[in-house]
Amino acid sequence: MSKAELNYKHLHYFWTVAKEGGVARAAERLGLSPQTISGQLGKLEREMGRTLFQQVGRRLELTEAGREALRYADEIFLLGERLRDALNDPQLGQASRLTVGIADSVPKLVAYQLLAPLVGATPQLRLVCHEGDFDELVSALSRHKLDIVLSDRDLGQAQQRRLVARRLASCPIGIYAARSLLAQPGSARSRAELSQAPMLMPSKRSSMRARLDAWLDAEGLRPSIVGEFDDSALLTTFGGNGAGYFPAATVLTEMLSRQYDAELVTELSEVSEDYYAISLPARLPNRHVERLLQAALP
Repeated sequence: MSKAELNYKHLHYFWTVAKEGGVARAAERLGLSPQTISGQLGKLEREMGRTLFQQVGRRLELTEAGREALRYADEIFLLGERLRDALNDPQLGQASRLTVGIADSVPKLVAYQLLAPLVGATPQLRLVCHEGDFDELVSALSRHKLDIVLSDRDLGQAQQRRLVARRLASCPIGIYAARSLLAQPGSARSRAELSQAPMLMPSKRSSMRARLDAWLDAEGLRPSIVGEFDDSALLTTFGGNGAGYFPAATVLTEMLSRQYDAELVTELSEVSEDYYAISLPARLPNRHVERLLQAALP
């Protein structure tokens, strides 16, 4: 089949039926009769030379060819929505745009430092940041709702087809405590004191938790874990206000001292946090994404 033979109106009917789960609901959404929708689907299948739906009981289910067609239709129509939004943007022509998803486990200052060189070098850049759960952000990226995702984990076993993870930076982890919690603030400290310390930790969902647990075991340290947190900002807030010793990237040392009067107890040179940029291969390349990826570690 040649490209010229694809009827995008028919493809849109197919896409709507697949999304709505049936011809009747698609017809209601589109303001057409079910007979019209069924007829247009038949024409599309003849043009494609493939059966896209099969009847299973009273339900329509996608065939293997239909699932493949839906994957491409998703991209076509979701990109169409982004095109419409871009052309309706009153700032069009005044600023370029980068939409970034930031995993809630990434410290805010780290996210800023990863993006700051790009912002400083591009005066007309309009940066749009969304914070959220890693899996939700990756899903939004795969649906073209985001340009890139910053995270402290790569795709791992959950790697999705077409997504790419590149390591942007690596930072040592330290253990910190509010000076109000320390017997002798400012003095040389021993790792042994962690055995008697109340400790705040990332939850077991965090990739950092396993590395911290392994380090504590290797050092023979058994702190009392008094809190576990999914959100790194919440962990830092509790730790900075004296609820317990807490881990953080050492790039945050100055900020933690200034904002919370917190002190670095020990740096864990054996433990580091990696930060990743997750993106889609650039069919429609965003030059800002390309610049971030070019800055990634080899």
